[in-house]
Amino acid sequence: MNCDKHPEREGIASCIICGRIMCEECKLRLGGKNYCQSCADRIFRERSVEGPVDEGMGALKKLLITFILIIAFLVCLFYILYLVYLAPYYGSLQNVISILMEDPQRIIRFLSWRIGF
Repeated sequence: MNCDKHPEREGIASCIICGRIMCEECKLRLGGKNYCQSCADRIFRERSVEGPVDEGMGALKKLLITFILIIAFLVCLFYILYLVYLAPYYGSLQNVISILMEDPQRIIRFLSWRIGF
């Protein structure tokens, strides 16, 4: 069979969409598949109208979300430690924070003794 566009040339491929026979010059190989020019143009126009394909979150965005989740987990963990172990002995959260700022070893020793490390 000969090329639909160039009848004097031998056809070596067919378009996977419309089945048109193409010569070496006419065929477009995209993603391992053969397309004629008109079908490739149509696919390109359809994808351009749909807009860009979201490839997912970038690495920086994922890192930021991971960092925020870790901080949130640590804040929750500290608050649970405060409620269960520190509040009955040291009172308000402001008092515990001021002790942590002045003498963090005092809180660490207390938690080690209370929790049993």
